[in-house]
Amino acid sequence: MRTATLAAVILATGCGSSPEVAPPPAPASGSADAATAARASIVASEQFYDIDGSSAGALRDQINRLGPKDESGKPRDALTVWSIEWGYATTSRPDGCVLRDVKVSLNVTVTLPRWKPPATASPEVVKAWQSYVKAVRVHEAGHRAIAERNARDVFAALTPLRGMNCDLLSDEASRTAERIVADGRARNRAYDVETKHGQTQGVVLGP
Repeated sequence: MRTATLAAVILATGCGSSPEVAPPPAPASGSADAATAARASIVASEQFYDIDGSSAGALRDQINRLGPKDESGKPRDALTVWSIEWGYATTSRPDGCVLRDVKVSLNVTVTLPRWKPPATASPEVVKAWQSYVKAVRVHEAGHRAIAERNARDVFAALTPLRGMNCDLLSDEASRTAERIVADGRARNRAYDVETKHGQTQGVVLGP
């Protein structure tokens, strides 16, 4: 039996950002317990950047200045960054080679704006902010859903793979996972086009 890690991919999505492929990690050093590889592992977290102001225009200016930057350096209202890694062990048998201990892990981090309304903020501005933040969360949740589906698809595709020999099987596994990740990129781009980077979902804040 031998163990190999195929690749790691990092994607940043949110309000129109595009994915970036990270360099492959070093090979894994040992086999994993098959019981831990029953499904894709998903870890999600949120982080915030604080803004201030008492008008919609001031809040928009703060978001434009302090919002998270995508890989092109453009600031975004919010950003979902997800990294996916997949690995496996191969076992030679008389009838060929099989993948064992397939493991897929997904880490998702969502960066969102956070505002504590000052006493000078009007009820209209507070209401507009609440609607805006709700829409931002809906949009970023869509990116997260695409990431989770991508991880599940990679796991489901790799688990049943078989090959004539382990080298051929490893090549097929790599091509399969990369094709699925490419599909995830395409779905993220289509999602932003369809929603106009969240605008059709209400990601609009004055002026």
